[in-house]
Amino acid sequence: MKTPYIIILYCLLLASCSLRQEAPIDKNSLPWKSVNEKLLTLRKEGKVPEALTVSRKELPRLIKEIGRTESYDSLLSQARLMADICYDSYMNARQFRAGLAFIDSISADTLWQKHFTYESLHYRATLHQMLGDNEEAIQLADEYLALPRNPDNSRFIQQAEAISGVYMYCGNDVPKAIELLEQAIKAYEAGGRFRNMVRIISRLGIYYRLTGQYEKAAATNQRAITEYTDNMPAQNVVIAYGEQANLYGELSMYEQALEMNELARSYSVRQDSFGLGDLYRYRAQIFRRLGNRDSVFYYLRLGEQASLAQHSFKGVFVNRVSTADAYLDYPDSVQKALQLTQSICKDSLRMPPWARAQLKLHMGRALMLTGDDRQGVSLVRNAAQELGRMGMTEEEYNANSILLDYYSSKSRNTPLGYYYDRCHLFADSLKQSEIMRAVAAANIRFDTHRKEKENMLLSAQLDLEKQKLSYNIIISIILCLLLVLFVAYYLFRRKVHLQTIESNRLEIQRLITHQQELNRRNEQLGKQIEEAMATKNLETIRQLTVQNILSKEDEQAFRRSFAALYPSYLPRLRERFPSLTRNEELLAMLIVINQSTDEIALIIGINRQSVNVIRSRMRKSMGLSKEESLDDVLKSFL
Repeated sequence: MKTPYIIILYCLLLASCSLRQEAPIDKNSLPWKSVNEKLLTLRKEGKVPEALTVSRKELPRLIKEIGRTESYDSLLSQARLMADICYDSYMNARQFRAGLAFIDSISADTLWQKHFTYESLHYRATLHQMLGDNEEAIQLADEYLALPRNPDNSRFIQQAEAISGVYMYCGNDVPKAIELLEQAIKAYEAGGRFRNMVRIISRLGIYYRLTGQYEKAAATNQRAITEYTDNMPAQNVVIAYGEQANLYGELSMYEQALEMNELARSYSVRQDSFGLGDLYRYRAQIFRRLGNRDSVFYYLRLGEQASLAQHSFKGVFVNRVSTADAYLDYPDSVQKALQLTQSICKDSLRMPPWARAQLKLHMGRALMLTGDDRQGVSLVRNAAQELGRMGMTEEEYNANSILLDYYSSKSRNTPLGYYYDRCHLFADSLKQSEIMRAVAAANIRFDTHRKEKENMLLSAQLDLEKQKLSYNIIISIILCLLLVLFVAYYLFRRKVHLQTIESNRLEIQRLITHQQELNRRNEQLGKQIEEAMATKNLETIRQLTVQNILSKEDEQAFRRSFAALYPSYLPRLRERFPSLTRNEELLAMLIVINQSTDEIALIIGINRQSVNVIRSRMRKSMGLSKEESLDDVLKSFL
């Protein structure tokens, strides 16, 4: 029975040995691994200043340690993790300039230059982006793209997301942002790992929509929503639901748009109100299309408050520009729109290019509506050119439409004005139909793909259920066989045990009968000798003849048989009365098997009076009172 356990333990020992051989421990990296675990704990607990202090102190030391050892792979891995934590800490603490200074200070190290080129460009580009240094950020992003693609898929995904953001928010180069995110998704499909992958997919959906690729936008949003699970950060799905709401809003599917926007808002609240300002602004746009003025300005105010709470320049700026644009829908509020656009940002030189173009567009429109056509048209025309250079197709279209509407109004009663209005109506209708077809096609493909996946999953579940049923049948049969074998084995052992007990009883009875017969013969022989030798003193001969009790062999056989029948009797009796002699134990055993005093005298070969003497001695030795029965006490140990 022990052999299978020995084999299992041997296999486990071999497995553990092989695992230790496959994953050798690098002693040099252990202290740094401990430091990184501490840093990760600090970051998780929100102790950003503490994490920043530790990482800023330890990272230069770790880089020097790498230069003194040949354990490059393990230490480089720990150094990259520590550098990421340090960079994240600067970003979370909003110490962008201090972060740049620190990265510049360690960039002089030759080992950093050799092994951390991708990280250095990534960190510096995004820090310059946060400082509003758009040209420096784009230059660093271009240097990153000039490098061969990072061979580490997981790190490339992280860096591609950041660099795409630089192109998007510093230069509004949407095509480059799309290209980087598409490469990031390919790296993910090739085995790269990134916790916020759904966020990347969602942002790609936004960029597709901005470039008029509505079919890709809808399909990408649906993929992001489908791939989201509750063990991912909730912010990953906020963008997907929010962007899908925008698409539905453009298609005049307002009920679905509001539903998607509310779903996005609920996930945003779960993730520290991530993107909440944008979601309120998008909701305001939906109500704007519905003509619900009160709701428009209500949600725009909520959006600005949320953006201010999160210190988001982009959020505050876009909400204010949207508010100014909404004022332009109402003739009595045009002056408010103009005042708001003029007060949004005094330092327009530090604004991102897309923000400058947006501001010019809405300010120009406000000026045109207040009667300053010359300056207003110039600003809108300039905005249209800038938006075109940045690839913002939809925004450029809106700017050109404003200009065309203006020129059309100047020749309203001419054939040009008439046919322009008609063509404009048809163009808007065709554009709406194009978007509808694109989104419908994406929805159909998505539903088809989902049905195929559901069918595959159902088939797999059916196969699994069949396998489970087969396994259950096999296991049930095996259990039944084992039960039958167990019952058979139990019955066999019981039969053997009963046979053994019966055999021992017969053996005891045989010994007793045999001894009684011997003693009867001895007694008869003694009487005959007494009668023959009446005149002589033959007491010695008589005693020798009568005391021929159980032989040692017969006594041993009796004790063995008795022990087989009552294995615990003698140990318990000896434990309670250790002073009992061997003959007293023998008397006790005979009493237990219900032998009478005469039978005991006959078996042992003494007279009845001698048996009573032994019994009296036993009572005294056992300390029994007069009321206690010796036989009952002895039998109580069975």
